[in-house]
Amino acid sequence: MKLSDYVMNFLYKKNIRHIFGFQGGSVTHLIDSIHKIDELAYIQNYHEQASSFCADAYARASGNVGVAVATSGPGATNLITGIANAFFDSVPCLFITGQVSVHAMKTNPAVRQQGFQETDIVSIVQPVTKFAKTLLEPENIRYDLEKAFYLAQTGRPGPVLIDLPHNVQASEINSQTLKSFTDSDEYILERKKHREPDCDTVKRIVAMLAEAARPVILAGGGMASVRGRGIFETVVHACDLPVVCSLRGLDAIDHDDSHFCGFIGSYGNRYANFAVAKSDLLLVLGSRLDERQTGDDRTMFARGAKIVHVDIDPHELNHNLSEAVSVLCDIESFLKKLMMETGGKTFDHRGWLDQIRRWKAKYPSYPALADVQEIDPNEFMHVLSGKVSGSSVVCADVGQNMMWVAQSFGLNGHKQLLCSAGHGAMGYSLPAGIGAYFASPERRVICITGDGGVQMNVQELQTVSREKLPLKIFIMNNQSLGMIRTFHEKYFNRRCFGSARGYTNPDFEKLAYAFDILYTKIRSREDFNRIDHALEDERPHLVEVMLSPETQVVPEPAPRRPVEDQLPLLDRKEFDRLLDMEDIALKDEKI
Repeated sequence: MKLSDYVMNFLYKKNIRHIFGFQGGSVTHLIDSIHKIDELAYIQNYHEQASSFCADAYARASGNVGVAVATSGPGATNLITGIANAFFDSVPCLFITGQVSVHAMKTNPAVRQQGFQETDIVSIVQPVTKFAKTLLEPENIRYDLEKAFYLAQTGRPGPVLIDLPHNVQASEINSQTLKSFTDSDEYILERKKHREPDCDTVKRIVAMLAEAARPVILAGGGMASVRGRGIFETVVHACDLPVVCSLRGLDAIDHDDSHFCGFIGSYGNRYANFAVAKSDLLLVLGSRLDERQTGDDRTMFARGAKIVHVDIDPHELNHNLSEAVSVLCDIESFLKKLMMETGGKTFDHRGWLDQIRRWKAKYPSYPALADVQEIDPNEFMHVLSGKVSGSSVVCADVGQNMMWVAQSFGLNGHKQLLCSAGHGAMGYSLPAGIGAYFASPERRVICITGDGGVQMNVQELQTVSREKLPLKIFIMNNQSLGMIRTFHEKYFNRRCFGSARGYTNPDFEKLAYAFDILYTKIRSREDFNRIDHALEDERPHLVEVMLSPETQVVPEPAPRRPVEDQLPLLDRKEFDRLLDMEDIALKDEKI
């Protein structure tokens, strides 16, 4: 059996049905093998970075591993941004790179390059992969594929890479004699790393929840492991707990749920940050508590709260904050054990939830607008979310558009949000939409991007057009790199070099027609009804939303202040009164 055929049959048996990539001399055997399996499809992009983002989104939307293939040298290095993205956001992906034939590979490390397009991709990506290896011995293919697949999905998920020399791909192997990783001592050792939550520790946490007057759950990216299984909602309702979310955790709970209390962090909803600031117990589920969540001075974050942190990664526990209780295990195991320990006990935090709702009513994410026709981007996100079906996948790009989505897009009815959170890679949204569509073609896919972000992978409009994908692409056009422009305006005396000055856009209407994609322009609030037409059509559709060049994300971080004290600053007396819990009558909670 040809080794490249074995690789593709392996992936097919793992329920992979789509592989993304870009053709090249060192992957010809691999891509040819894809086409030998009727139910395995090869989707060619127009840049390998896009292929890596497609694989990332495919994994998130399908719950399986995403796969991308790229040739040696520049093809492999073009994957790196997407590999890093999957690593920082804990997404299980398998990247397969071609390599020059073994006889053409350099043997002297001092030699820069020996074979044409030879690059040591393994050494380059080792810091951002869970496993990376150049396979030199064909008889190890089963072992290394099984190991890579296992590591990508277990513990804290992440990307793996297998580098296959061209002659190795063409090798003939006996599939019956290949050794298996799952039969090895290494596999047994890996399995032993799995940790179950300690019963006594969970009992202690239940007791802390019972004693707390103002508990809050912070749902992080780790919640992706239990998304859609119902167990998180069961815990939240049984314990009557308010839930705030990080960017990666925003789709952990239905936004119509009365316990959902917003998006936290530097650009978070004020009311969500108030809830964390005044909490006396913060239960953190799968969040790394990075600076965008806690603010620059972490000692000011949730300073009145005992912090209970649950995470699968031991390096994230007690890393950024001092924790009262740290639990090393996966989120699902913890939630199941928590439910067992609470049993039939009841919790009542209605008074605390009502207070957060009063904050939400007083400080909404967009103002009530009357006769103003200029588009408020937060209002637009709210309106758009109400028109999008409940099972949709929403792919947000990086920049102001991502923050508007996080602040105001209602993720109700099992909507899923995909974004580049940790790596913050512009250009993610469009290829992510492609990957999400192939993972779940029955779901509506919405791509929300900025005029800057869309140009990072604008060539993928041809993939959308070629494959006739019914993506709905919303370009929030403020004619600038808005997040950086705002930074320049505030801290560089409005010297907006590269963010507004020296930055231009193409005519997106002409661009859409060049790619044979339908186009709609929304110039004012009066045009919001045009959204319906774009969503109803089953063809690709690009919607350009015209914004003021002065758009900002509000609220935003205030330097040297706690994360809940955001710009524009509230009146000092008002701010102090808001966070003075002595004025808040809370019902006593009892178990």
